Amino acid sequence: MNLKTIKQLCLLGGLVISFNCSASVTLARYKNTSEVTITIDHQIIEEDLIEFKNALAKIETEKKVLHMNSVQLNSRGGSGAVGRKIGYFIKNKGLYTFVGPKSKCNSACVFILMGGVVRYAFGEIGVHRSTFTADDKVDDDKTEEYVRGDNKVTKAYAEMMDITNPLLDAMLNTESWRIRLITEKEKREWQVMGTDRVYEERLFTSIANELKIPRNDYIQIFSTNYEDCLEDAKKFERTAYECAKTKKVKINYWKVLKLLIN
Repeated sequence: MNLKTIKQLCLLGGLVISFNCSASVTLARYKNTSEVTITIDHQIIEEDLIEFKNALAKIETEKKVLHMNSVQLNSRGGSGAVGRKIGYFIKNKGLYTFVGPKSKCNSACVFILMGGVVRYAFGEIGVHRSTFTADDKVDDDKTEEYVRGDNKVTKAYAEMMDITNPLLDAMLNTESWRIRLITEKEKREWQVMGTDRVYEERLFTSIANELKIPRNDYIQIFSTNYEDCLEDAKKFERTAYECAKTKKVKINYWKVLKLLIN
């Protein structure tokens, strides 16, 4: 049975395509709309980068809209190298990443998560440093070279993705055989739940122009309604930025802003 036949068997009623039945990239219709979703789950493997690119190409070819511009994640990890490659690709495409309240994103999955220019991390997020895989033949003479090389690659990726120093430290300093779960407070402080700074500044300008209001007015609307709008994002209904378009600035602006900061 060739790959083409396998992929055809993975087509379910024309609604869901798993590009590789044993892999972890799924393209599906979003509810009964013309929008679609992409999900990366299970173990992250080498084929996933190709399948992920294929899924995005299918969306572009068929002129579909990716719901919330988001790649949904639910994975305990896998190949760190593949995770970084997918993360690079996501950032270059200007995509968002989404971990639902009941989902997990651990180990290599966090590399993908941090590629999102907007990151909604509602579920379990866990990090640790990488190690040899179970199939690797460990050469003791090359162990130090491997560790130093992996640290260098991880630090370079962190710089490219603007990963904060506390998150990078947690990645590098947590033993490979345990998971360091990121708390809700840390998610926000470490920008695991957050937005790429350059992207957000441009987005504020774009939405303000769309609404034909001063840029600062939209920022005030967004900031004072952020927590409420985050509930819409949590339900995977719409982004907090889209939600804010339908709101008005709260009268107690400075009080609300202070609460958000604290």
